[in-house]
Amino acid sequence: MLRLTVIVTLLCLLTSCSNSGNKPVVVDNHISAPKPNKDLQEKYEEQQKITIPNCVFDNPDTSLSSIKLRDAESATTILKVKQLNGDTTYNFSSSDKMEILSVTVHPGDYYSQISIFQVKYADKKNIRTKSLTIDHFATEKNIKLGLTKNEVIAVFGHCYSISDSTDKGISINYRLESPQDSRTKILERQNMPIYYATYKFSNNKLVEYEFGFEYP
Repeated sequence: MLRLTVIVTLLCLLTSCSNSGNKPVVVDNHISAPKPNKDLQEKYEEQQKITIPNCVFDNPDTSLSSIKLRDAESATTILKVKQLNGDTTYNFSSSDKMEILSVTVHPGDYYSQISIFQVKYADKKNIRTKSLTIDHFATEKNIKLGLTKNEVIAVFGHCYSISDSTDKGISINYRLESPQDSRTKILERQNMPIYYATYKFSNNKLVEYEFGFEYP
């Protein structure tokens, strides 16, 4: 009797194992990808744009309020100064003192040969400035404070990169290096290696911009 019981038990176990072996095993190996950070994704996408072949920034601004880059005569005339020394940044304000213009002359350049313009809104931290008879600073392409990001991009195109991206603010950066200036020849004419332009937005409004030539 005991022997029969053992045999029946073994047969039941073998049958159970056989049935379980025939059952399909379903394995869920799908892992949901984490949602990318919106700011990082946007930055990555914009960085990809500037790596696209033939995506070249070739429409740079070259003057601000009739002051031409690296043109001493226009600088002294508009800013009403005798000369601007090299290796120095000078600050001016609009007629209502709401906007600040900073101009930089690189070391070793001729007097009053401005290589960089920067425009931003005035604040309490600004140092003493000379007031000009200019209501609002604007470039030859009518770039001025208060524009939206899309308005700036409509002028200069999509060959830019992004930096300092947050929920409320973002900066877009354009850059032109030799030999990419085959159309404008601006670097060749000025004998400079790199032109750049940066536009900083807060709540989709341009609050600061800077453009010109990097120090060689």
